[in-house]
Amino acid sequence: MNCLLRNSRRLLLVCKQAGGVRRLASLLPPHANQVLRFSQLYRNPRTVAAVAAVASGAAAMAALGRYDREVVPYTNRTHMVIRSPQAERQLWESRYTKDKKIWASKSWIVDPLHPDSVRVRRIAEKVIGATYRTLPINSSHDVTKSPKPQTSHLEGFEWEVILIKDNRPNAFCVPGGKIAVFTGLLKHFTDAEIAFVIAHEIGHIVARHCSEIWYAKWFPLPLILPFFQRTEMEADHIGTLLLGAAGFHPYASLLYFRKAAMIERASWTPEDPIPLHPSDKRRVERLYQPKIMEEAMKLYKEAPPDEDTSSQATGEGFSFRQTLGDACKLISTSLRRALTGGSTY
Repeated sequence: MNCLLRNSRRLLLVCKQAGGVRRLASLLPPHANQVLRFSQLYRNPRTVAAVAAVASGAAAMAALGRYDREVVPYTNRTHMVIRSPQAERQLWESRYTKDKKIWASKSWIVDPLHPDSVRVRRIAEKVIGATYRTLPINSSHDVTKSPKPQTSHLEGFEWEVILIKDNRPNAFCVPGGKIAVFTGLLKHFTDAEIAFVIAHEIGHIVARHCSEIWYAKWFPLPLILPFFQRTEMEADHIGTLLLGAAGFHPYASLLYFRKAAMIERASWTPEDPIPLHPSDKRRVERLYQPKIMEEAMKLYKEAPPDEDTSSQATGEGFSFRQTLGDACKLISTSLRRALTGGSTY
């Protein structure tokens, strides 16, 4: 509580001091500073009052004890969450159920027996299995260890994996174990790279990012952007470890970002919104740290043998020849879709 109160006072002090807003704006990317115009916001008394209200609200939450301090598995980062695991699961499963009804009404859900649906489920099952195999979820966990990572929120998940007809190369996972993968992801990436995306999304659930205090609705986006980006890179970290534990070569995470950067450059338009995620370059540099990759490689070597992933998980699979082949495949697929305008579903 004292830490939160000190941070609230510091935030108010930064905003009040001369040049404080400029220092606060420096936390954002250069292109974001021009759009948000913090200097104009600071001159508005309502903005100053809003910041004070945010700080006061955070202090009030601390005083009332409406948060919990937890330790994130794998990274051992201590953070504060604002919801219980039960409330978190109920909130997101309710939203997922509503969205699923909409997708079903528009025939956007790919048949579960379609080969691509089967492919996605098999990839996800390997990552899910790796999650439960490498985390101390059951009662055999040594409760004397300190700090103890929070894992009880992963108990009793009813996992479900569906494939959605959507050309965006994306996926998401909500607390409770509901995973939705978009068909656009299958058009551009290999099984190992798809496994990383799924592992990244599961990493958000493992770390309970959806309930971190910085995600409270009364925090304005410009103030929480650095914290949001931090959670994205933490999910990358956890996702890379789960990738290795699932029997996929950890370097697939680096290849994913390389391809993702190519796709973003090819589809970028001036009307695109300001990106909230860290840059692909920054994320790759973070994952390439020896500590992360060494741990991921250790989990990869200890992963149970799997005939389906062995061909992709060898070092030979990540040669320059394959990387070039993947890039050519990506370009040819995009050209074919542009010429035919058709769908495979």
